[in-house]
Amino acid sequence: MTNMVNEVFLIRGEETILLKKAIARILYEKNFDQSDISKILNLSQPQVSNYCKSKDKISKNIIDIAQEISDKILKGDTLNFQTCISFSEEILKGNFFIADKNEILTDENSKILDNLKQAFFNISDRKLDELIPKVKINIAMSKDNPKGPEDVASFLNGLIIADDKITGYNSIRFGKSKHLSSILLKHKSNLDFKAIMNIAYVKEIKKTELSLGFLTKDFELKDSKKNYDILIHKGDFGIEPCAYIIGKDALDVADKLLKIVGEKH
Repeated sequence: MTNMVNEVFLIRGEETILLKKAIARILYEKNFDQSDISKILNLSQPQVSNYCKSKDKISKNIIDIAQEISDKILKGDTLNFQTCISFSEEILKGNFFIADKNEILTDENSKILDNLKQAFFNISDRKLDELIPKVKINIAMSKDNPKGPEDVASFLNGLIIADDKITGYNSIRFGKSKHLSSILLKHKSNLDFKAIMNIAYVKEIKKTELSLGFLTKDFELKDSKKNYDILIHKGDFGIEPCAYIIGKDALDVADKLLKIVGEKH
């Protein structure tokens, strides 16, 4: 499941104070200290004390929103009050979701997400043995003409590994895999690839039909050849040796991983 948006609650500006009063009351009834409530709601402690004692009548709509927000606070979510200015003739109220511009599901973004998800399904539950690096495995895929890391999607927090197999992922986000994005963006124009995956470097990779290129300690290419399937970094102080599978998309990268796995078994 992709989790690419932030949840927001929209109310009219004049109802903000009533919302904070309702949240303060609910949290106080849940045994929150007034000092903690003041930090959460960005209020002074005297204000919190007044809000908790307030007898103001608050509409059911505001109470319901306050309860939902309070439940999220109780689960450990961080509350962030911001002002939203709308030029819409319609009064916006209720629960919405908001995305960064690079996370809006355009046709290109949607294709990238589908490609990454299908790549995951193709390699999930395959035995990877020593191909699993100490750092998390991930796959990143860029737009056709990326301008920066925000145009590169990857699995948030990497792929989930259990018993030497890829078993799951949390979500897919743009702009989150800094390391893979930096290598992809650095070499994309020269090598013409859109996707990259990191695995541990083992000598058996040399036995495959895949073409190997080598990176310097600073992740520069050691030669000017244009066609590679795998880029090898032999490691450095504090950096483990690593192999980067590259391809035209995430499915292509997954296919190359399966060739390596097949060769190893």
